Amino acid sequence: MARTSRRNRQQTGRRTVTAPIAGKPKSQSGGEIERSGGMRNGLRGLFSFGGEVRGELAKVDFPNRQQTWQATLVVVAACLIVGAYLYGLDQVFARFATKLVDLQR
Repeated sequence: MARTSRRNRQQTGRRTVTAPIAGKPKSQSGGEIERSGGMRNGLRGLFSFGGEVRGELAKVDFPNRQQTWQATLVVVAACLIVGAYLYGLDQVFARFATKLVDLQR
């Protein structure tokens, strides 16, 4: 198989860093992004952003009380397990350090 230089290779549909994305940029809500400046447009953009935030928050599925308690208990249990593990390691290394100091005396 003959080798070709990187310049002579055909692009296989991959987008390079310098290649532009096709089309106009869009916001996450799918609307067009306005690039014009000015105070009036800035205020309109702020209210538009607030509307988009409300729309996204309406889609969020917040946990109920039971799910919140379950997640809280999992976090507390994990903290206790990790804390006990670190405490045990601390005790082992403290005794080891004490024995090393006693050997030097």
